[in-house]
Amino acid sequence: MAKPSKIEEMARKIDPSKRTAILSAGRNILLRDGYSAAKMSDIASEAGVAPGTLYLYFQSKEALASAIGEDFFGRLGEHFALLLKELDKPGGVAELVEFAVRTGTEERELLSLLKQRMPEPRGADDDSPRMIFRRQLASVLAELMTRENVRQYEPFSLADVVMSVLHGLMISCVLSRSLNTNELKASAVKVLQHALFEDSAIENSGTAKSVSVSSGVRSAKT
Repeated sequence: MAKPSKIEEMARKIDPSKRTAILSAGRNILLRDGYSAAKMSDIASEAGVAPGTLYLYFQSKEALASAIGEDFFGRLGEHFALLLKELDKPGGVAELVEFAVRTGTEERELLSLLKQRMPEPRGADDDSPRMIFRRQLASVLAELMTRENVRQYEPFSLADVVMSVLHGLMISCVLSRSLNTNELKASAVKVLQHALFEDSAIENSGTAKSVSVSSGVRSAKT
């Protein structure tokens, strides 16, 4: 029998629970100490693993920070994907906006850190959470535009516009702690509703309902 390669040996040693613990510990230490001051040895200690084990999963602090970001935005995308199911009516816009603002407020410190450390998207074929969500959103919007009282656009271009608004909402919450989020949400809802739906559809929908969806995107907490 052939001797296993180093890659095969490493693959056998990967323990999903340890990776989750490292991501959680990394998040805690990075938020506590800041990226520059955070030490991989402290992260290993927090995760309950040996420093050598930590480097088996992540070769550098940069790689770990990137993985924390991917994990966070992956969870974020999953929650947004659930809310997209409600985007068949004007009230669904309010739910997306509410979730974006709450996430930006509750995860201000982590988003501020990731904003400096996350790599730029690689392009349309990128399988990052951002691009996966873009494709999901474009698909939902394409289906939405087959209905009456919905304005017409190129789906991917519209997805980029909607994502830019949602991203702007979160970043606004990161940059300003004194932000009037109620006014911000009201303006964003109005802009997106009128961008997506004919005025008659908005008027017939009545007042946009509020939503109480827990952000639930804390990295590696479940």
